[in-house]
Amino acid sequence: MTPLRGGCACGQVRYESTAGPLVQFICHCRDCQHASGGAFSAFVFVPRDRLTYLSGKMHHYDVKAESGRELRRQFCSACGSPISAHWPASPVVEMLTVASLDDQGIFAPTHELWVSRAEAWHPFHPDTIKLPEGPAEGVVRDPIRAYFAARRE
Repeated sequence: MTPLRGGCACGQVRYESTAGPLVQFICHCRDCQHASGGAFSAFVFVPRDRLTYLSGKMHHYDVKAESGRELRRQFCSACGSPISAHWPASPVVEMLTVASLDDQGIFAPTHELWVSRAEAWHPFHPDTIKLPEGPAEGVVRDPIRAYFAARRE
């Protein structure tokens, strides 16, 4: 697999993931709207133990997500570009912002979350499953569990 590479707008933060995306989705929750400065956030999940930050310094802020769980959002300390997010209580995966990827063409979202919070003026992706709120139990966790189970075999 070709590594996923990316970074911030100013080039200070650079990262590489030697694993491909486990889960890919678009989130319309209000927190993602604030964090992205737009109508939604787009993410790819990668295993944290396959992700390396190669350069730069990031800041973070912790929020209580719509799900009620604490979410840590990370951004470049120089230019403020959103880079990633993860749940500190469950740090096995990191969500990389699609905007931070060098090749955004790899993004193939399967779901859109929190469409009940989506702005009426913004169209939906035609090929995604639309969920009114957060994902059902297996939407995110099943592919992640399958990936780690296959690594143990």
